[in-house]
Amino acid sequence: MNSFMARGRVTKILIGINLLVFLAQYTSNGAVTSLLALIPENVFFEPWTIVTSGFAHADPLHLLLNMYSLWIFGEAIENFIGAKRFVWLYLLSIVGGSVAFIIFNNYPGSWVVGASGGIFGLMGAYFIVIKALGFRSSQMLVLIGINVFLGFTNPSIAISAHLGGLAAGASIAWYFTMRKR
Repeated sequence: MNSFMARGRVTKILIGINLLVFLAQYTSNGAVTSLLALIPENVFFEPWTIVTSGFAHADPLHLLLNMYSLWIFGEAIENFIGAKRFVWLYLLSIVGGSVAFIIFNNYPGSWVVGASGGIFGLMGAYFIVIKALGFRSSQMLVLIGINVFLGFTNPSIAISAHLGGLAAGASIAWYFTMRKR
């Protein structure tokens, strides 16, 4: 297997899944989005949306930014903790973001889509990993801070999902790094 495919293989698969889901969303006139989006009031009837909402996106720019971030952080983290742990980290970060959105959402009828909970989970995990390895982490902390600030300034961003994913990813990475020592 060539080195491009060997490095970050699961990350590339996740990016591919997100692209295929977006293509399905785009061609279905909203039917796929309705099936995958997380609506807190419906979560007991549609529990799959806790995860599937993390693979759907609102628009091409949303998809592009999330997939670029997934590529950067995903590949590095996957190579450090391994493919299986990376999948769990990513999926549980999405779940953490979804649960936070369900708990802290104050707008009945609102819904959420996007890999941002998972991406914030990867940013939190990356911060923990580089800290555990003894590298400078201040730049990562600034990047996280900027992204959190932007989430608070844009009303269309579900900041609770971002923070839930961040907390989940950082917690899981902390557990993995403690076990690795």
